Amino acid sequence: MMPEKKELIQICWSIRWKLMAVMAIMIVSLVLILTFIQISSQKSVLEEELKKRIALMRENLIERGKSVSMNLAHQVENQIAAFNFSGMLETVQFRVDGNEEIKYAMLVDSSGVVYIHTLHPELVQTQLDTERDRLALSQTRLTVLDYQEAEDSVIEMIVPIQISTQPWGVLRLVYTLKHLQREINLSQTQIRQEITRMISNSILTSAGFMAVAFAVGFLLSTRFSRPLVSLTQAARELSRGNFAAPMNLHIHSHDEVGVLATSFLEMSQELKASYQKLEEYNRTLEQKVQERTQELNTSLLNVEKANQKIMESLQYAKVIQHSLLPNQVQLKTYLPESFFLWMPRDVVSGDIFYTECLADRVIIAIMDCTGHGVPGAFMTMIATSGLKRILQEDGDQRPAEILKRLNGLVKTSLQQDTDYALSDDGLDAAICVITPKDRVLRFASARLPLFVAQDDDVRLIKGDRQSLGYKRSSLEFQFTEQAIKIEPDMAFYLATDGFIDQLGGKMNRRLGSGRFRKLVREYHQKPYDQQQILFLQAFQEYKGDRETQDDVTVVGFGMRNA
Repeated sequence: MMPEKKELIQICWSIRWKLMAVMAIMIVSLVLILTFIQISSQKSVLEEELKKRIALMRENLIERGKSVSMNLAHQVENQIAAFNFSGMLETVQFRVDGNEEIKYAMLVDSSGVVYIHTLHPELVQTQLDTERDRLALSQTRLTVLDYQEAEDSVIEMIVPIQISTQPWGVLRLVYTLKHLQREINLSQTQIRQEITRMISNSILTSAGFMAVAFAVGFLLSTRFSRPLVSLTQAARELSRGNFAAPMNLHIHSHDEVGVLATSFLEMSQELKASYQKLEEYNRTLEQKVQERTQELNTSLLNVEKANQKIMESLQYAKVIQHSLLPNQVQLKTYLPESFFLWMPRDVVSGDIFYTECLADRVIIAIMDCTGHGVPGAFMTMIATSGLKRILQEDGDQRPAEILKRLNGLVKTSLQQDTDYALSDDGLDAAICVITPKDRVLRFASARLPLFVAQDDDVRLIKGDRQSLGYKRSSLEFQFTEQAIKIEPDMAFYLATDGFIDQLGGKMNRRLGSGRFRKLVREYHQKPYDQQQILFLQAFQEYKGDRETQDDVTVVGFGMRNA
């Protein structure tokens, strides 16, 4: 079978069965609703009839009981008046034996003494004093009671016995409902059979109606789907470029399908014209695309050359920035127990550390400048040159005074001490001045803390909450200087916020000061060269696959063997 013919058959059956499905759902739903309503209403009628029948049988039983009770009570009264007690016993026993609905009968005088009990003769001449007996003796007219007795539902007829005008006692006839229940069960069975027969008839009627409806629906869906199939075939031929196919359509109806066929013919004509214009436009467009592609390739080459120049400039800027870093070999001579971890986020960094080794002291400083990348690198050059000028030219070695002087140099260098300054940049910094001979460390900071580790304790010394160089940074601010006596088991750590603010872990949260202090507590007694590797590994493991947030600088040092 050809693929086109096979596809056409699939389309035909698809449309036809969709119509069939819609009609079938509507018919089945309607039939089911009507059948359900019919069955429910007839079932309700039959159940209501059963209730009325049960109530009528019960009323008949009570009426018969009343009649028998009154008649028997009248006979008992006559025999008591004639002192014919043996005849009275025979009369009561005969009435009980002759009526299978009566379970037993009792004759009790007003004091509660039993004269007759057809079910339990051993109770004769005994006095009953139960609540039900007292209730029976208190009745002054015919009373009907309904209760459960020994797993049997009973109806009791209580008739007062009077001799002349004086009350003598009561006659109690207890009717069992077993025979009534048997009739009720028989009626229920008949009702259920009637309901089952009614449901079967309704289902057969509904099935026949649905079969006829399906047949009619199939014929109608075939008739309705034929023009849609023709339209589908024409549309498929049109999609393959056969613009003559719509001319073979022969649909003359005036309904929605006819309107659709007319619109389809108009659309095919317009599409043919548009296709011809599009071919002509494509030929023109291909020529323009070739020209633009050549221009784009030329522009791309120029961009690559410009990007290469930028990267070369950045790589040279990196070399220049590295040249600003202190000579760590020389620093090891003065402070052998130390390490410096410096990781720019980009090619160049906005973090920088600085050391100065003098005859009697060592100066260590870290600085975190505004931003990162090229802007941050420019700021590090300004800050480093200013720090060198303060230390080498002015000779000032007090950390608090160094920060104050650096604050002023940055503000004046960027003209941020004026009202017309365009920038508002600055830095955070921390400075330690170590005197090995006296074993004293003097510390001052602009926002960056100092971590002091000793045994299992890690102490955090906060810096002043004042940054350097910004417009809002006061030139008169006096930074706090703290002196720490260095002991052999102490270790000191400085870090910019790039390490502590790094996002990572399972919850993608900051590493934080708490985790950093935990790392210090765990590593501070290890050799410093090994500490540098351990801090770097801990940072990379916490960061994982996430990008580095900021430039990272960590400095650790101590004087264990000094």
